[in-house]
Amino acid sequence: MNRTNLDEMSDLLRIAGSAAKLGGWKVDLINHQVHWSAETRIIHEVAPDFQPTVDEAIAFYAPPEHRNRIQAVFAQCAQHGTAFDEVVQFITGKGRTLWARTIGEAVKDDTGKIVAVHGAFQDISELIGARERTELLSRQLQQTMENISDGFFLIDHDWCFGFMNTQAEILLARRRDDLLGKCIWDEFPAASDSDFRRCYEQAVSEQRTVRFTEFYPEPLSAWFEVSAYPTPEGLAVYFRDVTERVSNEETLRISNERFNLIARATSDVIWDWDLLHDTIWWNDNMLSVYGHDMITSDQGSGAWSKNIHEHDRARVMNGITTVIKGTATGWQDQYRFMHADGSVRTVVDRGFVIRNTDGLAVRMVGSMMDITDRKEMDERLRQAQKLEAVGQLTGGVAHDFNNLLTVILGNAELLTEQLTDQQQLRILAEMTATAAERGAELTSRLLAFSRRQPLDPQNVNINKLIQSMDSLLRRTLPESIDIENVYAGGLWLSEVDPGQLEGALLNLAINARDAMPDGGKLTIETCNTLLDQTYADGHDEVVAGQYVMVSVSDSGSGMTPDVVSKAFEPFFTTKQIGKGSGLGLSMVFGFAKQSGGHVKIYSEINEGTTVKLYLPRAVSAGSGVYDGHLALAIEGGQESILVVEDDPLVREHVTGQLQALGYRVHAASNADEAQDMLKQLSNIDLLFTDIVMPGTMNGRQLADLALTLRPGIKVLFTSGYTENAIVHHGRLDRGVHLLNKPYRRQELAAKVRKVLDDGDTGG
Repeated sequence: MNRTNLDEMSDLLRIAGSAAKLGGWKVDLINHQVHWSAETRIIHEVAPDFQPTVDEAIAFYAPPEHRNRIQAVFAQCAQHGTAFDEVVQFITGKGRTLWARTIGEAVKDDTGKIVAVHGAFQDISELIGARERTELLSRQLQQTMENISDGFFLIDHDWCFGFMNTQAEILLARRRDDLLGKCIWDEFPAASDSDFRRCYEQAVSEQRTVRFTEFYPEPLSAWFEVSAYPTPEGLAVYFRDVTERVSNEETLRISNERFNLIARATSDVIWDWDLLHDTIWWNDNMLSVYGHDMITSDQGSGAWSKNIHEHDRARVMNGITTVIKGTATGWQDQYRFMHADGSVRTVVDRGFVIRNTDGLAVRMVGSMMDITDRKEMDERLRQAQKLEAVGQLTGGVAHDFNNLLTVILGNAELLTEQLTDQQQLRILAEMTATAAERGAELTSRLLAFSRRQPLDPQNVNINKLIQSMDSLLRRTLPESIDIENVYAGGLWLSEVDPGQLEGALLNLAINARDAMPDGGKLTIETCNTLLDQTYADGHDEVVAGQYVMVSVSDSGSGMTPDVVSKAFEPFFTTKQIGKGSGLGLSMVFGFAKQSGGHVKIYSEINEGTTVKLYLPRAVSAGSGVYDGHLALAIEGGQESILVVEDDPLVREHVTGQLQALGYRVHAASNADEAQDMLKQLSNIDLLFTDIVMPGTMNGRQLADLALTLRPGIKVLFTSGYTENAIVHHGRLDRGVHLLNKPYRRQELAAKVRKVLDDGDTGG
């Protein structure tokens, strides 16, 4: 397995691997080599550098029948390409027996030959254990239903019996075999026109529990106390014969027994609140899950409420008080709860109010469930899916869209220059050029957010870069905003794409401007900083190390925590329609992440906002230090250029542009045609080729061939979307020259001249 495949596998599994105990593997059938991802090695509890043979990998599967099954399905996959998905047992390197789900599929080369088998390996021991516990609980529940003193039955949406316990048979004087599958109103016609039917229908239609007491005539001649609970399948009915009502103490005893059974069977925190005396009983999970010993400490509601997060406490207490003082029977809320170790957990808390005959709430019973891990996993999955969706959508249209914008922008520039004596038409041409640039910027921002924008990182002195932007920022921001730059002495060089960094800082300045409509202060500050491992562990994709920090602070209106949590999402904006695309901060986020950096927002309402960019420190001097943009002069030449472009409009446009600059231009519509021209023509100085093209070769492959046929030929790539031909890990390959579409004539002229004058071939 080559390094690129390892990186791709690592990228795909990084987010889910650690949380879901999911790893990857690959068997190279040609070289008879096995590769396990880091997550797979962790699951198998082997050394970090352990890579097994095929036989060693299969030997981990424990029972012989499981090992034989894996050998069989692997052989089918390797020989015939049959994918497999198996659940088996295995023994780890430390001797533990676990359950795993292993998935495999064949990898074929261009001829269709199976050359490898790769797949995923997931530790599902916890899932298997949970399933077994669930089945046990189901059996216990059914046994409980059989043993309770109440009659119990289930009826479906067609009012037919689905389940009935023994006590129900006794109370109804009917055998369950005679009733199951039959309509209750047909079998008990006297109930059809009574409170039985009205209350049952009310429970189903209003989806709430209905309790009532009703008399059923002959042949039962008994009063029944009934509780009807709506379920997804219909209705669950508890009932008892209260013709001779049992004492309140016996009723309470049975109720407590039922409650204690549920409290022991669940992993949630169960609580029972005596509202009259303000004492709360907690099951043992309050200590085991949250670390609070409520048995030996204060048992009043204050012991619970003081551990609710201070920002949630008032809302939660107001909500539960409203329910208790009102007439509702149920309460539910989601809030942050403080663990005894100081960490914050997110919980869902539910309670059921018990009232006396006067409607006064006397007791409340409920459960508290920890959903912290689930929320974090859901959020990581949501972000990953969003990133992938935006990337696929943008990548799918960027190439063709930027080709069109290249022609539109180029023609608009020519019209602008040629309409000097027709002011109204010139203005229209300038508007067209501006619109084309804005369209290109929109695509660029989406690519930046999804981390698919090709970066050209250089060693940058960020202090100097900010100084060079000073005049631009002062033209962009109104005079009512005071700009202050605070430069750190001895600032490290940062390895970053300077153009993208300038765009990010400009976006942050514009956001700050919009937050200060009446004026204020904008502060841009730099410093060297270290993000330690503790910080990295608490933030996704952050690698501990040295960074150059750039902060942009404003004294504006600030943001609420809810807005801050969504600020980096694409198309999210608090501005009025037409005032912003919602892509500014998402572009900054994507640029920082793709650069190997980190971005953080700090904001308070009416106090202002600070956005901190952490950019990686340059590890070496490299090819020098970026000194800022040079003025682009439109300068041509007489060299011979071979233009390779599959889009006829773009090909005709760029050919005309280069010819107007004095170059001798040859044009080809695809790589095969260009290959023939390279063999026939003897004086090609520069290959100017698109990257994404139909046919047998893309632009990078054509450039490699051209350098073989004509050593020393200069190469300049162009593309509206580079995919992976010259970009790896989000960065341009070293020595590669790229002109992104769409481009202005000035940019075309300067880039062509630079490549021709540069000693590097650029291939």
